[in-house]
Amino acid sequence: MDAKNPRPKIHDVARRAGVSPATVSRVLNHTAPVRENIRARVLDSLQALGYASARSTSATFQKTVALLIPDILNPFFPEIVRGVQDEASADGSVSLLFDTNEDPQRELQLLHMLSNQSLAGIIHCGSRSTPADLNAARRKLAVPMVILNRCLRQPGIACITVDFEKATYRATRHLLDLHHTRIAYLTGPTHSETSHARQQGIETALTEVGLPLRPDWCVASFPNIDGGFQAMSALLTLPAQERPTAVIVYNDVMALGVLHAIREHHLRVPEDFSVIGVDDIAMAAHSNPPLTTIAQPKYRMGRLAMRLIRQMNEGQPPPGDGYTLMESTLIVRESTAPLTEGIGKAE
Repeated sequence: MDAKNPRPKIHDVARRAGVSPATVSRVLNHTAPVRENIRARVLDSLQALGYASARSTSATFQKTVALLIPDILNPFFPEIVRGVQDEASADGSVSLLFDTNEDPQRELQLLHMLSNQSLAGIIHCGSRSTPADLNAARRKLAVPMVILNRCLRQPGIACITVDFEKATYRATRHLLDLHHTRIAYLTGPTHSETSHARQQGIETALTEVGLPLRPDWCVASFPNIDGGFQAMSALLTLPAQERPTAVIVYNDVMALGVLHAIREHHLRVPEDFSVIGVDDIAMAAHSNPPLTTIAQPKYRMGRLAMRLIRQMNEGQPPPGDGYTLMESTLIVRESTAPLTEGIGKAE
């Protein structure tokens, strides 16, 4: 730009756009959400005063969302990713996918790295970080954040989750109705809020009929197929009369490992053990036997998360207290059946 057309100052841009200099700074530096109509006025002013590149820079910021998932190999997450992408395509937005590998330290490293990027927002699935760490990261990022399957009542963070306590309560009642009284829970990550909520639902249902959830029947393991295989194998080392007859598993992927472990011990599902998973991944209906599971609206969660990012960038607060509770359904298939007479009956 030559001396006859000096670079416009923030006050010049603000005066032309009819906004404050602070608003212009937010648009230029991406330090906080700005309503779309106000952003457009600032961009028009920048362009009119000789900053034609400002629109493309801000447009890139507005249309890029980082999507963090804990395990790219878990088939639960692709449906969420598809939902995010389909919703993003409505206005030409794009998503960047990152795998945290179930590691809280890697989560924080990625969030720190993303703080140096121009983004419209962060969608974080199954975070393992502490609420304080997540809130600090969001403040540093200065963009909207949506957390899936956690409840963090923090400004600038919207949460989408399923009522897992009620879901596993219904699953446990299903097993009790099938006359199972020896019910185990394979917990997945011990620090997971969703795992604790699921365990609470199981305990509530058992307490109503005067039964405990035995500590030695709560086995923690990594939430993948190998983790399910190892956790179930540990239960199967117990004497036959000390084993559970039904198992609720942290997720469907673990449940596939559970089915394998039971077969390896020359036992059968559902004749010897009833098994319930969580998530209703696509392969759950095609496992051997087809898996009874708690469904999550995965695709709709992804679309809603992207929609919330867009709305928050336009200055609209998330609904309610920033907390959206979605429904879950118990899908009954062939991996659960009435307790066989004489196997595991309560004394």
